[in-house]
Formats: sequence, structure tokens, C-alpha cells
Amino acid sequence: MTELEELLLAAKAAGLEVEPCTCSDPKWPLRIKGQSGTRAHWNPNINDGDAFKLAIDLGMQVNVEGSGEDEAVWADDTMIWVNSEYAQGDRRKAARTAIVSVAAQRGEKMP
Repeated sequence: MTELEELLLAAKAAGLEVEPCTCSDPKWPLRIKGQSGTRAHWNPNINDGDAFKLAIDLGMQVNVEGSGEDEAVWADDTMIWVNSEYAQGDRRKAARTAIVSVAAQRGEKMP
């Protein structure tokens, strides 16, 4: 699954209205429609605020466990090791990755 497909499924799970972004920055493939009709960049893979809102909207439990080499982040039943290739020692990146993964799994199960 591509990053864009994963983001679209995560947005679907949270009931978010997203559209392709027309800016030239590849870090921001999507825009989200806000309550006031405004549009803003959206990428919970790189933005802590977007990931936090996604976790809250979906009622996820996020935990950081262990320390050092054995540190991991759990989002519901998905675990990402902090020192894995996904997170590269970054706790917040591990949390964002786990949150988006869980959200995409939920979105994939939706009609």
C-alpha cells in the first residue's frame, strides 16, 4: 500500500473530507476541509497535530512502553519499535506511524 492510499483510508476511517493538494510540496499530498470550509494541508505521517487529532477522533489508545533499544509505541493493537526502520529512534514518528496504520486498517474494513 502506498503512503497516499494509507492516508486516504485513514481519512475515511475518521470521516474526514480530504482532497488532493495542488501545492508542489510532496510532503503534503492531501488537504482537509475544515469546519469553516477552509482547506489545510493534512498528513498525520509527518504532523503531530494531525496524528493526535486522528487518534482522538478514532478513540485510539496510544502508549509508549520500555526504554532504550526496547522502546515501542502501541496504538490499539499495532506496535512500532522506536528504533525500527520506520521510526529511526524517533518516538513521535513511531507514534504517528502506528496511529496512521491503525486508522488505515479501520478504513480498509469500511464499505
